[in-house]
Amino acid sequence: MNLTTEFEVLKYSPAGFNYPTKSFCILIPQIEQAFRRECLGDQLFDFLVTKLKPYPATFAEWDEAATYAIGDIVIRNLCTYESTANSNTTDPIEPGATWVQFERFDHAGANELWSLYLRQIFASKVYIATLSSATYQTGAGGLVVNNGDNTGARAANKTELLGILNEQTDFVRMTVENMLEWLSENATENGLPSVNCSTGCETRTNRSRRFAFR
Repeated sequence: MNLTTEFEVLKYSPAGFNYPTKSFCILIPQIEQAFRRECLGDQLFDFLVTKLKPYPATFAEWDEAATYAIGDIVIRNLCTYESTANSNTTDPIEPGATWVQFERFDHAGANELWSLYLRQIFASKVYIATLSSATYQTGAGGLVVNNGDNTGARAANKTELLGILNEQTDFVRMTVENMLEWLSENATENGLPSVNCSTGCETRTNRSRRFAFR
């Protein structure tokens, strides 16, 4: 079971909601499997899977004319909320609203790890893996450049694309290092398994660095 959804890639990376998602279903499990093997390890990854709360099969934008029951899920300002009251007509983003943000896991430590680090890491990794193919596409005439979306925008050139890829790669590296530091200090008290990290947790300054938390 995948931890990451297409919705989370679009929301927690620079992709935006008009970004093409056709390759996400192939890339997400591959990226998660690689990060499981190289960084998180089987024990922590499998623990997260067992605590996962799947999104409901159907949910939609919050409707001011609707009345919601406990447990109903809506989207408001690109965030997902769960109703905490019956006969709920409050706006999820207003003070005193009877909504809470939908939590991805049935475990407080897993939710903190996910919201602080993992969802941004996975979203950015998928974005990085798809950015070139979203800009440069192969057709009958070979490799072509996406001309934009008819709004005056143009596709990035190779130099611009490389700059974006480098920025996102640096962001992932920084977030992984922050995650490892957080785990080393907080994993035990948050009831999370230990992590043994190898190549997937490399840093820019020391690519052979290993992390081990007991």
